[in-house]
Amino acid sequence: MNAKAQNSDSTSIQGGFLVLNYAPGIELLIERYKKVNYSAIGPEGYRVQIFTAAGNEAKEKASVALSEFQLSFPEIAAYLTYQQPNFKVRCGNYRYKSEARKLLKRIAYQYPGAFIVKDFLKVEEMP
Repeated sequence: MNAKAQNSDSTSIQGGFLVLNYAPGIELLIERYKKVNYSAIGPEGYRVQIFTAAGNEAKEKASVALSEFQLSFPEIAAYLTYQQPNFKVRCGNYRYKSEARKLLKRIAYQYPGAFIVKDFLKVEEMP
């Protein structure tokens, strides 16, 4: 069975190759798309945020919160991050929100203000 490509104003076949003729500016748009979508650290997942603070002593307070969490839950990965102007402590590495909910329920008594956030996971951190 032979298949033939249909020619239109935007495509042509030259020497056995399909040639695409883009509208002006489309290549720039494709490059922007690649930059935004392929610059991520890793796959999207979920973590539980247990602390956030801004101000003069925010980093120290966040470090204390991280240490306290690690003492209480040494088996759960925890991270201190900075997203201007806040220092945040997030924990867990979950691909699915339902998994993060289980952690949230587990730590709710100690961290009543905790909530689930979307975050980029590093491949080596994934369970």
